[in-house]
Amino acid sequence: MIKDILKSKNSLWVAALIVVFAALFGYIFDPKLNLNGDNCYYFANATSLAHGDGYADMFGKPTNNFPPGYPLLMAPLRLLTDSIVAQKVLNGFFLLAGVLLLYFTMVRAEFKRSLAFLTCSAVIATPHLLEFSTMMMSEASCFCFIALVFWFYQSVLLGEKAGRSVWRMPQFYLFLIAMVFSYYIRTQAIALILGFALALLLMRRYLQSLAVVAAFAVGYLPWMLRNAMLGLGQSRYFDQIELSNILKNVKMLIVQAIPECVIPFVPVNYEKTPGVLLYLIAIAMLVALLYGFWKMDKLRLPLLFYFCGTIGIISIMDTPSEYRYLVTIIPFLTLGLFVGLWHFGTLVAQRYMGTKFSAWVLLLLFVPSLFQKSGYNHTIGDMRYFATMKFPPQYKNFFSMGKALAKYDADAIVCSRKPELLYAMSGMRGVQFIESKDTEKMLQAMIDRKVEYVLLDQMGFASTEYFLLPCLEKHMDLFKLVGSLPNPDTYLFAFDRKKAIKFLNKDNQ
Repeated sequence: MIKDILKSKNSLWVAALIVVFAALFGYIFDPKLNLNGDNCYYFANATSLAHGDGYADMFGKPTNNFPPGYPLLMAPLRLLTDSIVAQKVLNGFFLLAGVLLLYFTMVRAEFKRSLAFLTCSAVIATPHLLEFSTMMMSEASCFCFIALVFWFYQSVLLGEKAGRSVWRMPQFYLFLIAMVFSYYIRTQAIALILGFALALLLMRRYLQSLAVVAAFAVGYLPWMLRNAMLGLGQSRYFDQIELSNILKNVKMLIVQAIPECVIPFVPVNYEKTPGVLLYLIAIAMLVALLYGFWKMDKLRLPLLFYFCGTIGIISIMDTPSEYRYLVTIIPFLTLGLFVGLWHFGTLVAQRYMGTKFSAWVLLLLFVPSLFQKSGYNHTIGDMRYFATMKFPPQYKNFFSMGKALAKYDADAIVCSRKPELLYAMSGMRGVQFIESKDTEKMLQAMIDRKVEYVLLDQMGFASTEYFLLPCLEKHMDLFKLVGSLPNPDTYLFAFDRKKAIKFLNKDNQ
């Protein structure tokens, strides 16, 4: 079997893709914890699952703040190790697996292997996708499962072509499972489910369309019932719906976000009004990628509706966040663009030049990204620079204090500005101080949350100086200094809860 694989026409192309991935992923890989809070929440959820405590936060309290799919994928590795680097490598595996699935999807669609290789190389070289693949975030795994959905569906189409019944093919049921699970990874994948349901309906595959809807309903039901039984309410994303800026958001996505994401071609400043050149580039890209989707034969409608659904869902959110929510669909935008340009180039070459169009001409698409200025955008050079840097001193002190406390009192609860970061790095559970100028109200919140230590940092957040520091200064008798680190000064205080309770009771008499 191994000999057959090595002798196959795809083996060298796949090996080349693995080399491209290893070179780029290794070049920009950042072993440090990313300082955004979301990846730490995923880590906490995965830890809870790995320990058999269900889908919960660092305190064991059930939550539905994020979909459970990605933490579930993290949990087996989290059971084996608390290494953040290991989780980042796992994300790289998801990216590579998704890229290889995309390659074989194109080969199955009878595109040249050189075109498939160039397309997938462009996907790997996309800075935003690379950036999120080296965080503990759900984008890479979601892309992988969406690519798996298209691959399984393509397997179904090939089985049909060979005369097999859809309902007797395991690939069809795996297609449905992968689709539902992609939604469990990122709620945004509802665009994929609706896209396939509508596409199958228009293709007069009525029972298959009904099966997609039924699979989602049955698959989503356990999560819905679980949340209802625990009184957790609806998804937080419903609160982010805002219909007043739809056209403005669509224009931003089409004119600015897509040209920035795919390859990218041009640096984009979202604070400036787009110029005529950017509009022309955006329109040309949109036409090319839509044309590319159309040339994907029986995948054309699912791809088109998935794209339109994604744009629609992002556009109704109150904060579309520029390119942020396009990351998962970037590989498919790249697919559409390369296929569209290849078909267009082939048409022009045959009609006007009487020659064949080489896919290698599309290497020119990589050129603009080579001349992007570092620091202006998220370039590969920028990512390499940040990957080689150490934590800023203020964060280093913050984490060092947490690790030291973990050796002394690992079960304590710490009040700080970034408790989720502290938990991911040291395992110390914590809460954030409330933002109130009423110091007695802050004390009561610490008592209610069973705080035992308070960590005063200098990470640069104004709320620390504006809210926490005045409380410590006013009630110095309730806080005992138990540790400090210099450059910049970082302090750890033990909070005397009993004394604070007496103080507040006396004050309220």
